[in-house]
Formats: sequence, structure tokens, C-alpha cells
Amino acid sequence: MLVKKTSKGDALRRTRALVSNHPFAHFVCPSFYARSCGVTRRERLGTFEGKSDESFQKSPQNLSQFKRHSERIRARQRDTLHAQNTSPIREMIVKNVQFKWGKEIYAVDVDTSLPGSHLKTQLFSLTSVPPDRIKIMGLKGGKTINDETDLTQCGLEELVKKGKKLLVMGSAREVEKAPENEIQFVEDLPESEQYGAELGERFRPGLQNLGNTCYMNSCVQCLSHVGELVECLETFEEDTTNNGGGGASTSENDGGAPDAAANSAGSTALAKAARDLFVELKTSKSMVMPLRFLMVLRQVFPQFAGRDERSGVWMQQDAEECWSSIVNSLARACPKVKDIFGITLETELKCEATGETRSEVDTVNYLKCNISIDVNHLADGFRLQLNETREIGNNVFEGHAKISKLPSHLVAQIARMYYKVDIQQKAKILRAVTFANTLDVYEFCSDEYKKVLDKGRKLRAKAIEMNVDEVFGDSSDPDAYITGHYELVSVLTHKGRSADSGHYTAWAKNFITDEKTKKPVDSWTLFDDETPHAKKEEDILALKGGGDHHMAYMLVYRALYAKEPIAVNDESGAKPME
Repeated sequence: MLVKKTSKGDALRRTRALVSNHPFAHFVCPSFYARSCGVTRRERLGTFEGKSDESFQKSPQNLSQFKRHSERIRARQRDTLHAQNTSPIREMIVKNVQFKWGKEIYAVDVDTSLPGSHLKTQLFSLTSVPPDRIKIMGLKGGKTINDETDLTQCGLEELVKKGKKLLVMGSAREVEKAPENEIQFVEDLPESEQYGAELGERFRPGLQNLGNTCYMNSCVQCLSHVGELVECLETFEEDTTNNGGGGASTSENDGGAPDAAANSAGSTALAKAARDLFVELKTSKSMVMPLRFLMVLRQVFPQFAGRDERSGVWMQQDAEECWSSIVNSLARACPKVKDIFGITLETELKCEATGETRSEVDTVNYLKCNISIDVNHLADGFRLQLNETREIGNNVFEGHAKISKLPSHLVAQIARMYYKVDIQQKAKILRAVTFANTLDVYEFCSDEYKKVLDKGRKLRAKAIEMNVDEVFGDSSDPDAYITGHYELVSVLTHKGRSADSGHYTAWAKNFITDEKTKKPVDSWTLFDDETPHAKKEEDILALKGGGDHHMAYMLVYRALYAKEPIAVNDESGAKPME
């Protein structure tokens, strides 16, 4: 950057120009002011009352007169300048302008030299109405005062003389209170609490491992995400008092035997422990210790209380055996559990040698997926399981089973564990078996039950085609029809080579809807005993097996129901779509 040098003469001329234009220079520093204007001392002093410079300097009397004269000039200059600077301000202030806001009346001194935004700021200090909400009315011609309004043209003086008031419109903003609790950011929380803060109310804590109890913790986590089961346990005591089946009383089928009474009492105790544990999982924001539930479980089912003979530590157990024991016990205490998990199967068997036929009806709590070299998908395993070959006496019967009633939650067990005779323990099949986020079991149902499903399937197809929202019900809705379609809710997985070793975990879906798009959010939680981890759907579908990683062992699906789509008619109101 180039800078041009300034000569001494140029600088002096610029200084003189600045000083000569300064409003205070001619009385603050008369001599410098005169020099800046090009008047020499000799000329300035010589012009005083016609005296020459030489006579002036020789006369002390003239010098004192000059000083008094200079003081009088300076005083007149100060008075004149003060009048010039203050008189316009006095003329632009309009005092006691009346403003009415609601029932309140305010008298305001208005500075008309400033815009309307300044007047709104004055009114904000009196009314607490934000300036952007204030509307001032009452001017001549119905005009209003805006932020850029010239107040000198509003006729405020005339309004004051006539005693009229301007109307102020606008609601006061409430004073924001400081938060009672200190604001915490998710990033500042401990790592163990960050995931819970992100999920909010849908967060579920982990369960403490009380000594090889991961099998039980995984079963409990999956069951706690079955909403109908949780609601059923909350009211099962009412069913007991209404003779709904359960409780400590003995039934006729049990014959009043003492062991039956003890079994029923144990089921009730386990149901109460499960109910309280589910409530604690729903409300707690930190790890939960399932000690009471574990003690009742081991008391009712002593096989889960085994210890290693050498080390004395609690033994690992099979999660499928634990699941069946819990669900069967809960069904005895609360019969509604049978509607939640119970699958009714009708089996037709025939012996080709004798021509004998057998028909059986049974209710199971899960659908088994057998594994063979030809099984690659969950449905393949169902077909293998439902096509039976059974030896009864000396005869071999063959046939197949069909579903005649579906539950609200269908549990699929991938039969990976089997008893290996040569090592005398349960071994594990590592073959990969794929499964989907949705499941359709229509093909496995009987012909009669397919007719029941057809109604709901048609309604669901129509609703999807019409893109109608909120047409899907649940099992508690009398107007909802079951469709045979299911969606995945939770997965129980196992990692290891044997059912009696390794590690079990639970994976549960978080049913969250995005507030902006109103679409489901892809959110799952892995419950590894005490620690929950955030997961996605792709992580769930990767649990198909084929290695030493966690692989699906039990799958919990929730039924999809359908209702008649509703359209709104302006004349007759809501009516079913045709």
C-alpha cells in the first residue's frame, strides 16, 4: 500500500480549515482561531478601537479593556450557541400525550424528532407489550403509527389540546422464568445415561446379571415389550377374584390335589413378581436388579437353581426352557395370556399300513422352526415342523398340522439346540436362517381359518391402496380383523456353541414416530444385561446366524389388524368406504 507524504504547510492548512469550521473554536481559543482564519496578531490587536499595535502594547489600561471586551464577546457567543442548540429540542417534545391500553392510561412525553419505533419502545417499558406486537390507533383519518412513521406529521399537539387519547393494542408477553433445574446437555451426561436421554420416555433400562442369569434377563426384556402382556398382569388379580382362573385356588381339573394348589400359588407369585418388575422397567432410568423375580422363579422351577459342582457358581440355562416355564406359569395365573401367545394347531395323521387316522387339537405358545440342510428361511423351517412323521406304537403315522387360531403375538423358536448323545449335552446348529421384519403365516392356516383371515386381508389391502392412515387396530378392538400379517417386535439371541453356555441378549424395537414426517423411526435397543445399546433394523436382520456372532434364537412378532377404512362425507359425516 502506497501512502503519500504530507508537507508541513499542507498539514497546517488542513488544521486551520478544521479549526475555523469548529463551532466552539472562536471563543475557546480566539488567538488560534484568528490564526486559522489568516488574521495576524498585529492585525487582530490593532483593530481594537482604532488603536495601533504600538500604542496598544504600551497602554496597560487598553489591555485590560481588551480582556473585558473579549470576555463579553465570549459570553454572548456561548449564550447564542446554547440557544441555537437547545431551542429546537424544546420545540420537538410533545408533553402529556395520552395513551390507553386496556383499562390503563399513560401520559407520555413524545419526542417527535424520533421515529415511531422509539415511541413503541417507550410504551413497551410501560405495558410490557413487545414493540413488534404494539399497534397504535386513533390518529386523524384512521392512520396508525408504524416503526417508520414521522411523528411530526401525526398531529400530536392537536390531540393533546383536545384531550384525546391514542389507543394501544397488543398483548403483553409473560416474563420468561429461569429454569428451575439446571439445563443438562446429552453430550455432558455419563456415557451410560446418554442413550436413555435420547430415547426419553421410551427408554428401558438394563437388568443386572445376578450370576449367569442372562438367559432370564433376555426373556424378561422381550416379554416386557409385549404391551398386552403388561396390561394383562396389571389386572390379573381382578380375574382371580372373579374366578377367571388362577390364583391359589385349586381347579376341578387338578382334582384339588395339594401339589396343584402349590403350583397355582407359585404361578400367582411369579405373576406378581413379573408385574412389579415390568413396572420398574417402565419407570426406572437406571439399571434394575431382578432379585425378587429370580428368587420366585427358582422356587417355582428348581431346575434354574442349579450350581456347578466344582466351582459352586450358578449354572447357565437354556433361554427357551426359561421362556416356556414363565409363559406357562403366567397363563395359569392370568388366562388372557393364552390369547396373547396361544397358537391352536389342528393335526391330521394317517397310517398308510393300517389306514388308521388320528385328529388332534393342541395349543402351543410358539411356532417351531426346525433346521435342516434344506432350510434357509424361517418359513422353510415352519413347513418342516408342520409336516409330521410320528411313530405311535408299532405304526408310523404321517400328516401335517394347520393353524386354526392365531394369537396377537406370535413367537417363533429357531430350533438351534439339540441333544448330542456322544457328548451328552445340548449342541448348537450354526446354520444361517434368514427372517424378515414382517411375517405372513396365511399359508400355514387351515382352509376354514383362511376364510376368517380373508376379511381382514382385503381391508388391509384396500387401506394400503387408498393410503388411508390409522385403519389398523389391535386385539382389543372389536371392529378390527386379524390378517395373518405380523411385524417383528423383539429378538432373543444366543452367542456360543451350547445352550448351557455362551451368552444371551435381547433386542427390542422402539416404536417411535418422527414428529415432522410422521413416519416410523428406525430404532432398536440391544439389552446386554445391564447395558442398553442403540441399534438399527439392519443390525437385527444380521442375526441370521452362520458364525460365532449373536444369532436369533426366539423371535416375537406382533399381529397387524385391519379395520374398515373411514372417509368423511360433508352431508352425512363419517361412513365406511365402499
